[in-house]
Amino acid sequence: MDIAEEIGELTFRTASKVYYHALGFLIKFILWLRRLRAYLGEVEVRRVYPFFERRGVEFQDYVILKAQLFTFLFFIIAVLFIFNFISFGTALPLLVLSGLSSLFQAFGQVKKYFSQDYPPYRDFFLAYFIITLLLLIFKALMPRVSWRYPYIHFLLVSLIAVVAFSAYFRHRYARDYTFGRVVKAGSIARVKVNYDIRSGIKPGVHLLPNDVNAREGDIVKLRVEKSFFNLRGNRVSEILEVLGNAGLRGG
Repeated sequence: MDIAEEIGELTFRTASKVYYHALGFLIKFILWLRRLRAYLGEVEVRRVYPFFERRGVEFQDYVILKAQLFTFLFFIIAVLFIFNFISFGTALPLLVLSGLSSLFQAFGQVKKYFSQDYPPYRDFFLAYFIITLLLLIFKALMPRVSWRYPYIHFLLVSLIAVVAFSAYFRHRYARDYTFGRVVKAGSIARVKVNYDIRSGIKPGVHLLPNDVNAREGDIVKLRVEKSFFNLRGNRVSEILEVLGNAGLRGG
């Protein structure tokens, strides 16, 4: 066996060992991540969520709240970095953690608990994640402009992106109704609604005239009136019809 063959065989054996060690490490890392995810999920259900549950927050609204917080945190950290309030070394790990957490929520629990209306939620969180990435790219390519306002291009890019996405979202997903559950019947019903991104409704309990004789536990369709600029969310105005009973449907 000449030197070339010996070098080739040594290289092959070394590459094989590296491959199998790397594969073994990857498998162990994936298993560790699964155990960590299960542990954090258990801690969340037993320790974190009960705090919100005692305040009347249902779990699916809690899921949206988490996704919003991580997405907002990702954006705020990006803004602090863009305007040089924090350094790149400080921003990078925070951006990675908050960004991955935002995506994990959007493609994980949000998908699980909002399966029927998942596309609008996916597009919403993904759009604001991409807008933030776009601002970071502009930071790398054009940190300042030689105008009177050196950071105005960030404002213009973000405004154009938000307006464009808002128009797209309203055209494709917006609706003027939502759904709720009657928690107390009567001539004036108390109706609990969950977060509904398509109608711009925030979680809460609404007092509505009960002209359709809805009973406690009924799932009802509700009319939604748009508010000016949607700053506080749209408003539930009336019960349109009874769709069924949550108890009879097993939920």
